[in-house]
Amino acid sequence: MIRRLLPAMVLPLLLSACEEQANSTLKQWMVQTKRDIKPQVQALPQAETFASFQYIAAERADPFDTKKLAAGFGDGTLGGGGLQPDRQRSREPLENYPLDSLKMVGSIRRSAQVMGLIEVDKFIFQVRQGSHLGQNYGKVVAIAEDAILVDEMVQDANGSWLMRRAQIALQEKR
Repeated sequence: MIRRLLPAMVLPLLLSACEEQANSTLKQWMVQTKRDIKPQVQALPQAETFASFQYIAAERADPFDTKKLAAGFGDGTLGGGGLQPDRQRSREPLENYPLDSLKMVGSIRRSAQVMGLIEVDKFIFQVRQGSHLGQNYGKVVAIAEDAILVDEMVQDANGSWLMRRAQIALQEKR
């Protein structure tokens, strides 16, 4: 029994000696390689310098000063006289919808009068020259076979009312 156990005990000792010999060779190679190889590090580019700017608010004009905005108007008030929408008249049904939601689907000529057909929310409305539509005080100024021209009144940043031309083009159904 001892003869069988003796080789089993001696064999691991012999193997560990070989392993240590292999490790020492590997360690010597690593030390030699570290000594021979020198890393090459490139220098960083020079950082650019920028001139500094100091903002001093007391020397600048206030961009939110309403007095300077109103200086362009004679009476010094915003939204001076001139063009104004008629807010006293009764509103028409198509004035509840934005202009871009209205679709022209056709036109009808009755004797000398041309009427445009507008579709909104699956309903068809007839409009004539002078009819009001859209949410910006729009008024129909001309009706052609393929478009309806509308003049809208919009307010600019100063509160003045401006006239703007818009067009509702004929929508072809496919």
